[in-house]
Amino acid sequence: MAADAVSLLSDAAELERRDEVVAEKLETIRSLADRVGAVRARAGEVRTALEGLPLERDELRRRLDEAHADAARAREELERAEARVAALESSRRKREDELDRARRELGTAGEAERDAESRLARLRERSTELDTHERALAGEGEALARAAAEIAAELRANDRVTEAAGREPGTTLDELDDWGGQVRSALFVVRGTLETERERIVVEANALGSAVLGEPLGASSVALVRRRLEERLS
Repeated sequence: MAADAVSLLSDAAELERRDEVVAEKLETIRSLADRVGAVRARAGEVRTALEGLPLERDELRRRLDEAHADAARAREELERAEARVAALESSRRKREDELDRARRELGTAGEAERDAESRLARLRERSTELDTHERALAGEGEALARAAAEIAAELRANDRVTEAAGREPGTTLDELDDWGGQVRSALFVVRGTLETERERIVVEANALGSAVLGEPLGASSVALVRRRLEERLS
C-alpha cells in the first residue's frame, strides 16, 4: 500500500477514534440526564404523596370517630337484646311468640355489632397502613437524596460538566426538585455541544472521503467513511 494511502487511512482512523470518544462522552451525558430525571420525577411523586397524607389522616380520623360511636351503640343494643332474651327465658309467663321475636332481634343486633366492629378494625388497619406508607415514603426520600449525591459526584468528575451542575443536591424533596431541574438544563447544553462536535467530525470525514474518492459523500457516520476509503485504497 502506498504511503499516501496509509496516511489517508490513518487520518480516517483518527477521525473515527475522535468520534468514538465524543460518542462515549455523549452516551455518559445522556445516561446522567436520564438518572437525574428519574430521581427528580420520583422525588416529585414522593412529595405529592406525603403532602396528601394529612388530608387522608383527617378523613380517616373522622371515619374512626364515627365507627367508634357506631360500635358503641351496636354493643349497647346487643346488650339490651341479650338482657331481654334472658329476661323472657326466665319468665314464668313467657310467650313463645314474644321470645321468638326477641331472639330474632338479638340475632340482628349481633350481626350489626359484628359489622360495626369489623368496620372499626378495617379503619384501624388502614391507619396502620398509612403509618407504614409514610415511613416508606420518608425512607425513599432519603434513598433518592443518596442517589442524587452519587450522581453529583459523577458530574463533578466529568470534564464536560460545569462546576455549578456538580453542586450538592441537598437532602429535602424540594431541594432535589430544584437540583434536578438545574442539572438537566446544564446537561442539555452539554449534550448539544457534544452532538455538534460529532456532526463536525462527520463533516470532516466526509470531506476527506470526497477528496479521495472524487465524489461527494453524505455518509451519516465516520465509520462508514472509513470503510469506503479502505475498500478503495486497500
